[in-house]
Amino acid sequence: MRKTFVPLLALSLLTVVGCSSGGNRGVDVIEDSDIHDVGDLTEIACDFVVKPLKSSEPIDGIGGIKFWGDKALARSNDNRKLLCFDNYNLSAVLDKLGRGPGEYIYLSDFSYDIREGLLYIGNDSLICIYDANTMDFIRKQYVTFNIQNLLNVGSKMLYYGLDIDESRRRDMPDSYNATHSVVLTDRAEWDIQKNATVLNQHSNYHRTIFGYPQVFYINPMNMSFCLPGYVNRIVTFDNDSVTDVYRFRLASNNSKILEKYADEESFIDLDLDEFRDDYVNLLINGPYLENVYNIIVDGNTVSCRLDYYPKGLTGPSAYYYLVHNESGTNVYKSLKIPGLAMKVEPTGCHDNRNVAIIENLGEDAIDEYAEMSPLAKQIIDELKKQNDENPVLVEFRFK
Repeated sequence: MRKTFVPLLALSLLTVVGCSSGGNRGVDVIEDSDIHDVGDLTEIACDFVVKPLKSSEPIDGIGGIKFWGDKALARSNDNRKLLCFDNYNLSAVLDKLGRGPGEYIYLSDFSYDIREGLLYIGNDSLICIYDANTMDFIRKQYVTFNIQNLLNVGSKMLYYGLDIDESRRRDMPDSYNATHSVVLTDRAEWDIQKNATVLNQHSNYHRTIFGYPQVFYINPMNMSFCLPGYVNRIVTFDNDSVTDVYRFRLASNNSKILEKYADEESFIDLDLDEFRDDYVNLLINGPYLENVYNIIVDGNTVSCRLDYYPKGLTGPSAYYYLVHNESGTNVYKSLKIPGLAMKVEPTGCHDNRNVAIIENLGEDAIDEYAEMSPLAKQIIDELKKQNDENPVLVEFRFK
């Protein structure tokens, strides 16, 4: 979602407990020559898993999917339903969008408590909890935190958002520079303001220019996310600190405006009129790197996706897939499997593997101008066996 300039909120009362800066690591400056039009997944990825998603009825389009062992939860494209799969078979659907008892107001992020078999959906400072097998409503839990993302990580809960006291000050003048946080706390904790380890904090001004940490891909096998900025930092984390594993920036994502706001200290005592002018200039003219997300740290391989606007809103957008390993860094504008007509767009993860949903387009799924690879043939064969034109799921690891 494109960031908009909104009234700025209050400073968080949370305290940063521990943070490893990784300051000795260098910055990978990615040149245009590192960017390729197409990445052939059969060459740059490995450990493919092809699984048909099974159901006795048509499956809603999937906008995002996460795995916990053999259980997967997927958000429908219209953000109304949560689809539950056990061993790639649709086992239940949660469809309770609304404002009545036991309903959620919106569905953006979700989590699963593997120990108790519970689903969690965050709505501002309210968590709606459901039985993951029956989809029955269990209870609501209020927390002292305005949730944008939430995720179960073992016995802990990871949240991204705003302390509740800051969230309540939304009507304050926009000169107030709020602090957004990534925090880790005990699973059942509700008073997050007092009982949380803060893994990262950044001001709302910084968030407006550079975006925010994307934590959708995190799971116990992939404890990593991105701290965005003029230099983007891919970090791993434990119970009390984060550690840099990779720093990068796009050489083309360079301007005097971005350099001006390169450090968090740059956002203190700003001239707000000047800041607004700079931000609008970036949006209209670019360059503008909107989001760094879908992060996986798999041994020595780091991968992520970038939403980039080289010429701002006035030019075309670019969606890059970055893969960094011991051999260097490559960026791809699209991912393909030879023989398939459609692009492959990962929309979730299973441990340290990307997950892509291959829609069932019948004969239109075949690229008649390319030699069909064995992987494409396997996918096509599975698509043909599906009832109700249901999709096939493909998992893979970047090399």
